[in-house]
Amino acid sequence: MEIKTFIWDEVENLDKLSSHTYDSEVLDMINKLSKSKNKVILNDITEKIISGPMGFQLHTTDYVEETHPDSVKLLQISNINEFGELINTNRDKYISKEKNNELKKSIVKKNDILIAKTGAIDRSALVKEEINANLNQALGIIRLKKEYNGIKIIPEFIHLFLNGYYGLKQLMRLGGYRSGQAGLSLDEITSIFILLPNETEQKKILEIIHKKLQNANNHYQNYLRYSEESKNIPIKLLNIKIPSENQRTFIFTNDIKDRIDAINNSPFLNQLKQEIKKKKYKNINGLLTDAKNKFEYDEMYNLIDLDDIDENLTEIKSFKEVPVLNSQKTTFKAGNLLISKLGSERGKVILIDKKHDGFVGSGELVGFELKDDCPVTLSYIFYLLRSPYLTKQIEYSLSGCSRMRVSKKDMKHLLIPLPNNESEEELIITKVEELIKMAKDSYNLYVEENKNAKEEYDNLLSKFL
Repeated sequence: MEIKTFIWDEVENLDKLSSHTYDSEVLDMINKLSKSKNKVILNDITEKIISGPMGFQLHTTDYVEETHPDSVKLLQISNINEFGELINTNRDKYISKEKNNELKKSIVKKNDILIAKTGAIDRSALVKEEINANLNQALGIIRLKKEYNGIKIIPEFIHLFLNGYYGLKQLMRLGGYRSGQAGLSLDEITSIFILLPNETEQKKILEIIHKKLQNANNHYQNYLRYSEESKNIPIKLLNIKIPSENQRTFIFTNDIKDRIDAINNSPFLNQLKQEIKKKKYKNINGLLTDAKNKFEYDEMYNLIDLDDIDENLTEIKSFKEVPVLNSQKTTFKAGNLLISKLGSERGKVILIDKKHDGFVGSGELVGFELKDDCPVTLSYIFYLLRSPYLTKQIEYSLSGCSRMRVSKKDMKHLLIPLPNNESEEELIITKVEELIKMAKDSYNLYVEENKNAKEEYDNLLSKFL
């Protein structure tokens, strides 16, 4: 194991006692940056650095639904992925136009660089187009000058720097190893060194990086395409018609029971169920039973949250080790099928394997297990839950006036089309799994290309040290 040394005599200001602050590798890098003729201080090229609103300026009562007239997205750290891209999540928040006007200082503009101030301070994103958005308190805005000392400043170039080795190492040194939550002040953010070659050199580097990022994006599009195709396999093979949703006239029929809302009583849902009933089918209650898992107290828990579920592949992409559970959770066992009350119409369903046996999950996740006399496998039911046959039933079963959910009761009444025979069931499972593998391979290539782009950027910058 390599042992790093920290030379205290070389440090002028001992205002921080973390050994990471005096990491010799990082100090050597900073020393090289400081001597480069291409170096500037971030503050020198920043027109404004803006903090998201303070906690007292935003309350839960300020949030509105996305469908609220003139709603404005409130960006959070979760809206920035590890590659510095702005993304949507199932936990996106929105505020009213009036509240946005109150918080006009932090309204997001094109070419702003959004940077995390607390928590995951290795996250930053470039706003590449005009968007209707504001920030929460965990984010800040770096709004760059147009030029500095006659050199044009290209926002994408600076964003790549902040998201690469030279930028991240400086930011982590300043605030990434605090004893509590990692955090940065605005002064700390703007104190770091930036390499700013002339406009021609910036463009040369960006041209090379763009090619790699385009390759990454191509792989990502393949990932989305294969994921979507895998969900549609049951439609192709079972040959059960999906009705058109073009006509959205809501008609109340004579078989209304406990739901009188227009969505649940739409012609589409009724037509979809009628199409499924032309073939063999069972409702979920006839195939699955409630999972009977006893919660066990432990010193550490492996927690599956909704954000840890990949909506495209419908699998667990990450989990957290936590010593304390802040709300009631459920224990899941291998062989459990989990359907989320929130977001299952978008793919928040997962099948627990041996690797995730004993994990705990969000209270939004409802656990089921296979009945002894079930005529199909759990994999078949899982893959049907990913298909439009089920996601559309769930979509039209959602209820609630804020964040719409499907109830456990309505889950049990969902109709599952059955295969004609075992061969058809095996074919559906095989075809779905082939496409899922192709989707995973494409996603891995997307990750690899993004990492290559970051490494290439850092390599190209090294000649300016």
